[in-house]
Amino acid sequence: MNEEKFSSLVVDLKDTCFQIKDHLMRNSHHIPEVRVNGGWNEYDDNSNFNELPQVEKDIAQQLDQKLNMILSKIFIFTKSSPLISEADEHDFRIYSRKIRSAIYYKKYFFHDKEIIHNEGEFIDVMQARQYEGDIIGDEAIYIIDNSYKEINRILNLINLDNQISDSSKIIEHRQSITKTRSNTAFIMMWIDANRPELNDVRDTIKQVFSSFDIKALRADEIEHEDVITKKILDEISSSDFLIADLTGERPSVYYEVGFAHAIGRRVILFRKKGTNLHFDLAMHNCPEYENLGSLKEKLTKRLEALTNKKPKKIL
Repeated sequence: MNEEKFSSLVVDLKDTCFQIKDHLMRNSHHIPEVRVNGGWNEYDDNSNFNELPQVEKDIAQQLDQKLNMILSKIFIFTKSSPLISEADEHDFRIYSRKIRSAIYYKKYFFHDKEIIHNEGEFIDVMQARQYEGDIIGDEAIYIIDNSYKEINRILNLINLDNQISDSSKIIEHRQSITKTRSNTAFIMMWIDANRPELNDVRDTIKQVFSSFDIKALRADEIEHEDVITKKILDEISSSDFLIADLTGERPSVYYEVGFAHAIGRRVILFRKKGTNLHFDLAMHNCPEYENLGSLKEKLTKRLEALTNKKPKKIL
């Protein structure tokens, strides 16, 4: 990978997003709030965008073209990075589209194809769908900030190529781990210090595993330097059990699950009710839970089946 060229594109992306936000702020007074749609239509006309003076429309289109060129070049790097999964590429395209739509005062929605399960029993397939609707400048700026943040998370995975630079190193790592550690579990899930409810999920998972005399750990409870490190890959390779909570649809969690599958490991999957399931895991059994009690009950039943044991009571 040409790291210098990649770094230059990352800088260009940041600068262009700043220019787009400046353009939106400069023209926000042209957009009347009463024009915001109450519902969403598939690709309706650019009614809010059409309120802009022609010179500002031209600038917006130029920024869109510039952004598209930068994103297209960056996407090439995602295709060549061994740490970028299909789910990451999918997210990159979606968040890129969100920014481009926001330039035109549009909010873009995309819902993946979803396999509907009921405790592992196939019910139906909900097809992928997309739509747009008018928004005002403040919301457009918020969308750009959030989408840029999510794209940057994916780009950080590319930067980790310095630690794992090609697929052969992943294979070498896989071959170096030959034995699992009994009665251990590794938790793969969204980690965010600003969301204490995630720690409640972690603690519930650990409590259930403990009732089976299994010690479970999350990534922030081991020594590590970044999102994906050799230590985390070691945990995935050597832990007796693996569990992933796909709530939040985090790219790093999808990568960790993908790595586990690549080395032939089985992963217990869960997600909070309402969480989209990306297409590369759509055929896997991934039950939803409504609350911590629901998660505890379903995980306990799963471990009873996997261990052929009954849990002990935890005070």
